Amino acid sequence: MSNSLKTKKYCFDSDALISSWRLHYRPTIVKELWDRIGKKITEGSILIPKEVRKEIGSGKDELVIWLKQYKTHIIPITIEQIGIVSDIVNKYPLVSRYNKPRPYHADPFVVAVARIHNCTVVTYEGLNRSPSHPKVPDLCKEYDVNYCSMSDFFEKEGWKFNFK
Repeated sequence: MSNSLKTKKYCFDSDALISSWRLHYRPTIVKELWDRIGKKITEGSILIPKEVRKEIGSGKDELVIWLKQYKTHIIPITIEQIGIVSDIVNKYPLVSRYNKPRPYHADPFVVAVARIHNCTVVTYEGLNRSPSHPKVPDLCKEYDVNYCSMSDFFEKEGWKFNFK
């Protein structure tokens, strides 16, 4: 099968969903976007790691309810993921601590799932080149994973939206 006929796969970072929902593309304004994202999740071309679902699930808005309808499509934690996550956390302990203690740390799982499933990570984060606390794009570069912004994702998928 040629590359042009293969289904493109993406792994969404928590922030791609949270910032899009709350700030950039509110579902009350761009409902069609969320319908399309949901369809891609059910088709398996957008992957949501379990730790991303946990991060989002700790919120208190409608995004939590929206994501629950896709719970059977969430990517469970595997031994293969744990191997990559362990490597990341051993190299960069701050990646699992962030600025404050919290029970969920999805970033290393996003990179692990994307690497295992040959996905492009969708994130709003940019490179920070920190030697001790790299962001998702830095980890993607180190682990040979492609990444893009939400706008890049729209372009790659050929999505266009008309506003009335």
